[in-house]
Amino acid sequence: MKIGDDRFSSMKSWLAVSLLIPERLVEPISSFLMEHGATGIEEVDEGPEWERLKTYFLQNGKEKRVLQAIHRYLQSLKKMGEGISNIEMESVSIPEQDWGENWKRFFKPLRVGARFVVKPPWFRTRVKRGELLIEITPGMAFGTGTHATTRLCMEVLEKRLKKGFSVLDVGTGSGILSIAAARLGGGETWGIDVDPVAVEIARENVSRNGVSDRVHLRKARIGEIRKRFDIIVANLDFRGLKGTRMALIRHLKRSGFLILSGVLENEGERIHHLYMETGFLQWVEVARKVEWICLTFRKK
Repeated sequence: MKIGDDRFSSMKSWLAVSLLIPERLVEPISSFLMEHGATGIEEVDEGPEWERLKTYFLQNGKEKRVLQAIHRYLQSLKKMGEGISNIEMESVSIPEQDWGENWKRFFKPLRVGARFVVKPPWFRTRVKRGELLIEITPGMAFGTGTHATTRLCMEVLEKRLKKGFSVLDVGTGSGILSIAAARLGGGETWGIDVDPVAVEIARENVSRNGVSDRVHLRKARIGEIRKRFDIIVANLDFRGLKGTRMALIRHLKRSGFLILSGVLENEGERIHHLYMETGFLQWVEVARKVEWICLTFRKK
């Protein structure tokens, strides 16, 4: 899953914004940020009933107005009695060449599922016996392990992937799900994305984690892949999952698992119906984190 578009290729600088907000306000505030030009949003669990939203805006001379609009919106929520008196907001202007250094403050080690430890290269983390370490360099692609949908997919992979299973990661972003599959003992793994920036970042992360021998990365749409897989994981959005429905099913081996995420709970029933009505799948389960869900099917 990616969070940007080809504007990244020419981007010189951007405004990074971090908001600590009540969990119940994640959806409306995220929608507001996207409507005002946010190129992507990640959510980080900050404890009971609190979430941190991390986002960034292209700097095009309008960033002052964007910050003013955010402040006004938060004030309007406060007047409506939404209880945001303890909200925290940080913003910083980041030149393109300083991306990694400035974004370090937002990216800390994270444990995902029962076995994964996701960390940036500049942190030293002790890994217990049986834990699986993944190093991810923050970049201009989705997938540092902080977003609920990424964590959901990693947890389902941990549950469903058996040693030697082939895996297709559709919308690979940073490559984190492909790396997770390889760490779990998966066999041949393909990560694809339509964003060339994402593919380059994924390639760097795959190399850093020492799994280049098993993970193949390619700028491609699923229709360009001529293989079938034991597991397909697609962390996209409602539109993406709807549009690739039949292609995903065609690329899945018989009895293979299809793992879908990137959709909100109120979209889940529609995705479930769209995929079940094909007649090719059996329903397995749904997993949830806050308002996000992950659906698992199995091919008949």
